[in-house]
This record gives sequence, structure tokens and C-alpha cells, in this order.
Amino acid sequence: MKIALLQENLLKAITAASRIVPTRTQLPILQSVLVHTQEGRIVVFGTSLDTGIVCWCDGKIEKEGGVCIPAKILVELVATLPPQTVVLEAGSGGLTVSCGGFSATIATSPAAEFPPPPTISKPVATKISTKTFSDLLRHVLFAAATDESRPILSGVRFVNTGDEATAVATDGYRLSRKRISLKLPGALDMVVPGRALSEAVRLTNQTNQDADMSLALTTDGQILFAVGDVEIYTRRIDGEYPPIEKIIPKNWTTRVTADRDALVQAVKSAAIFARDNANIVRLTVNKDGIVVSANAPSVGENKIDIESKVEGEGGEIAFNSRFLLEYFSAISGDQVVFEMTGSLNPGAFHLVGDDSFLHIIMPVRVQS
Repeated sequence: MKIALLQENLLKAITAASRIVPTRTQLPILQSVLVHTQEGRIVVFGTSLDTGIVCWCDGKIEKEGGVCIPAKILVELVATLPPQTVVLEAGSGGLTVSCGGFSATIATSPAAEFPPPPTISKPVATKISTKTFSDLLRHVLFAAATDESRPILSGVRFVNTGDEATAVATDGYRLSRKRISLKLPGALDMVVPGRALSEAVRLTNQTNQDADMSLALTTDGQILFAVGDVEIYTRRIDGEYPPIEKIIPKNWTTRVTADRDALVQAVKSAAIFARDNANIVRLTVNKDGIVVSANAPSVGENKIDIESKVEGEGGEIAFNSRFLLEYFSAISGDQVVFEMTGSLNPGAFHLVGDDSFLHIIMPVRVQS
């Protein structure tokens, strides 16, 4: 293989593909990226077996072929090169990298040792705008678990019914559900790894918000997200997703409508005192509004009164301040509705006049 392309384009491709490369693996070849030629273009592919990223580049192909190159070394090396044309030539002694007066040789592995990227079978959905996709995940991805103790909770569940698609994520302590209008050609119910979705969101944020993202299924059942010259493949997470209908409260005894910005500032202030007390923030609802408070014996205490519209009997409930702030960061409305039924039942949050996004947080049991 002998190819030539701009340093900027090469660095962008290998950086994107190497983001998914595992730092620890029982298969050392996975710590490399596959650089090869296909259909008259240059392709860079990195994979963890569960998730893969393919980047297509334009350049000059003098000789077809492919080679596996250690990802970390390649990215670090290309990042130091001047913004000129880079020539990559694979031979028996490794890969020679040339750019201007610079030349280096990197040990490589045969392309045949690298797992091949999946092939596409049939479309799953019509194209979705990157803005819609990014907005959908902004509302739910933060609620997915970040550890692998229960793999099913580390993903986002996607379900479609008719012209509506629903995304749900939960880590067992909170739950986010977002509905959007999206017509899919067939029934869909799958759990997609949060790590892959984070990469897909990163990809959409780096592209024109007016661009479209293509969704497809591969022949082995993987999911493909494609925008421009970048494709992300990921396996579904198998298992039974928690029955969220049992988690979502059916009624409430107290409802508060409050200003979002006022709540954010109050919780941020309370979080300063809550840091030394397991991040516990109390919300006390009375006839005049809501009181946000926190205390820690070694720090002190604070209390913020927020005038709000209150319906129902009132009461007190405690939450993890981080969960509250992450929810507030995911919304952009002016007025937040908070509903509760006692101090030990989940609290529900949504925006005034918008039932497309629902967030549930489990309370923290505290002494009176």
C-alpha cells in the first residue's frame, strides 16, 4: 500500500477512529487501526469489537492495500507533522511515514489479522437530522449507567410505535424518557450502548446541524450511525430492560411549578454545603413555594426560598444534588413542574406544557 493525503485529513480520521480503541484488551491487534484502500478512497477503521468507527478520506492512491498500525503511536506521530501532504507506504519493514523532510518507520501487522467492518443489510429508519438526534440523546443519555455491573442499564432503549419514537435511559436511581415524532419503516425495540451513542453525539456536534444522520442495520444485527464520511457501528445490548411503567408515578399529592433558573441557582448553592453530606439536598414544599436546603456538620447549612405555584398538600423530599443539576442541564424551558407523593416515592420532573420529556429521580432517605 502507498497512499498520500493531507496531514489535517489524516489526523482527523485516525483521531476519530482511535477513540474507540481499547487501552486494555486480550487481543493486541485491537490497539491498532486498520488503514486500507477501498472503492478508490482511503479508509481508517478502529474497533473494540463491540463498537467500531470507520472514517473515509480522499487522497492519492498509488498502490492498493492495507495495514494495521498501532493507534496511539500513529496519532501522536501525525500530530507532530507539518500541515503538508503525508505519504504512507507499507512494506516488509513496516510503515514508512513521510512528510516534508520528516521520515519514520512504524512496526505494523497484516491487514488480514484485523476484524473486518460489518456490512449493511437493510435500512432501519429514514434519515434523521443530526440536530434532532443530538437533542434526543441530550435528554436521556446522562441518565444511563456508566459502569458495567448491569450492562443493560449502560445503554439507551429505543422503541417506536407508529409515527413516534421513544428513548429511555436509567441507572436505577433516575430515569429519563424522551418522545419525538419519527416514522420508522418497521417495529424497533433495542438497547444501544451509551458509549457508542456518546461517540455518535460527538460526531453530530462536529458536523453541520442541518446535515442528516443515516441509520441502518448490518448483516449481523449491528446498528450503524453514519454522518458524512464517518460511520459508527455498535452491537446491541442483550437482556431484559427494566419495566419503566412500574417506575413512573401514576399520580401525585404535591405539584410545584417553579422558575428553572431560580431552581438551578438554589441547588448549586445548596450543593456547596451538600458535598460533605453525600450530596443530599432537601426540597421542602409549603403554601408559598419551595425551599431548597442542605447542611453538613463540618461546613454549615443554607436555605433558599423560591416563590412558586403550589398545588396539593406539600411535604419534604431529599435528592442527590448532582442528579438535579444534570437534569436541569438537559432542559431549556423556563418553568419546571415537580411532582411528588411523599418523601419515599420517586419525584417526577417535566416542563410546563411539554409532556415529551419526563425525568424521574429516586429520593434519598434522610432523618427528619
